[in-house]
Amino acid sequence: MSRGFAVVMGIMLASSGAAQAADRPPIESWGKPGVTFDQYRTDSIECAKIGYFRDVSQDEPAKRFIRGFETVDRLMNFPSPADGGDDWMLSVRRTQPDRQKRLLQAIQVGDVEQCLTGKGYRKFTLTTNEQKALAQYPRGSEARHRYLHTLATR
Repeated sequence: MSRGFAVVMGIMLASSGAAQAADRPPIESWGKPGVTFDQYRTDSIECAKIGYFRDVSQDEPAKRFIRGFETVDRLMNFPSPADGGDDWMLSVRRTQPDRQKRLLQAIQVGDVEQCLTGKGYRKFTLTTNEQKALAQYPRGSEARHRYLHTLATR
């Protein structure tokens, strides 16, 4: 199995909207009526590569992350005696690394979704029964991919 295919499947299955159940968000995937399994895999890999290999260095969340940690590094190496050396912790909080990571991921997922849309795919939400059936297949398995393809071609 290709790493790119696993990446796009992970991205597609990680997407979620409003919760169907109180503790479990719905599972979303992408489909295209009549697409062959081989074409489905090819398109998945191609679109996954776009998001996976995107150069995020010029995206604003990456720039904020880098600027923030350059400041943290400087403050850790040259602490101010007046602040007791705690400025670097405040700088980390201001940088919000988890938020920047989520924003970058959203950009990458957006690229993958744009690619899939451009190839004629549409997003759909699995029903509760489909989610239960999907849970029977190990992640990354050929059987799981074939099951998703079956749903995708409706």
